[in-house]
Amino acid sequence: MNIKEVKYLLDKYNLNAKKNFGQNFLVDDNILKKIASALNDKGYKSVIEVGPGLGSLTRYLVEMYDEVLCYEIDKDMIEVLNNTIEKNNLIIREGDFLKSDVSKDIGKFLKTNPCLIANLPYYITSPILLKLLEEVREVKDIVVMIQKEVAERFVARPNTKDYNALSVLIQYFTNAVKLFDVSPSAFVPAPKVTSAVIHLSYKEEELLTGKDLEFFLKFNRNIFKQRRKTFVNNVASSYNISKEEAAAILEQNGFSKTIRSEVLSVEEIVKLSLIFKEQLA
Repeated sequence: MNIKEVKYLLDKYNLNAKKNFGQNFLVDDNILKKIASALNDKGYKSVIEVGPGLGSLTRYLVEMYDEVLCYEIDKDMIEVLNNTIEKNNLIIREGDFLKSDVSKDIGKFLKTNPCLIANLPYYITSPILLKLLEEVREVKDIVVMIQKEVAERFVARPNTKDYNALSVLIQYFTNAVKLFDVSPSAFVPAPKVTSAVIHLSYKEEELLTGKDLEFFLKFNRNIFKQRRKTFVNNVASSYNISKEEAAAILEQNGFSKTIRSEVLSVEEIVKLSLIFKEQLA
C-alpha cells in the first residue's frame, strides 16, 4: 500500500491517525513485502497480526498464509478492513490484544500453530512481547517492526549501554536478530524515530520452569532496578538482606562483590537467580 492509497482510505472513511492507538501507517510496499515474507522459509500456514490498521501489511499476509488472525482495537479500522480485504482467510478479533486469551483464540480459530508478524504500536511494544513470551507458548517465531532504540536493547550484549533487564528477558526466551532499519519517511504520519524489524525465535529448551522461572523473572527486574548501583546494592534493597550477606553469596560462588548487573550474561543471571533463591528460602 502506497501513500496515495493510504490517503485515499483515510479521506474516504473520514479518518485520521489516532495518537492514542499509536497509529503510523507504513506506505512502502517493498518494506511491507520484506516483513510479510520474513518467515516464508519456516513453513507456517497461520499467522497472527496485532494492530493491522488500514491493512497495509494484512494485504500481503492474506496472500501468503492460509489463515490470518488479526487483533484490532479501533472499530474504524475494522470497518476499513472488512470493506477492502475480500479474503475468507482473514479473521478479525475486535478488542485489546493485551486483554485477549490468545491461546484460546488460536485453538478456536486456527488449524495450526501460528507465527506472529506485525507493525507494533511503539507505546505498547514491550507489554505485547512480554505477553507473547510469558503466556502464548504456541507462537514460536515473531517478526515485528518496533522502535529502533528498543530493538537495539533486545539484541544488546553484556557491558554495553543498551543492555538491561529487557535484553536479558528477551534473550532468555528467544534468539533475537535485528533484520533491518526503517526510515520515518516510510510512514504516514512520519514518526519522530527510526524503526527496526526484528526476528525473535523462541528457544526450544527452557533453562528454568515453575517456581525457578517465576523467581528469575522478578530477580532479573530487581537486579537492574537502579542501574548506577552495584548488583549487591540492588539485591540487598530488593530482598531485605544486608549488603554483607549479598556480597558473601557472590564471592562464595566465584563472583566479585563489586560486580554490576550489566556485565553479567543471561546464563550468569540465571545461575545467580537459582543461587539466591536457595539462599533466601
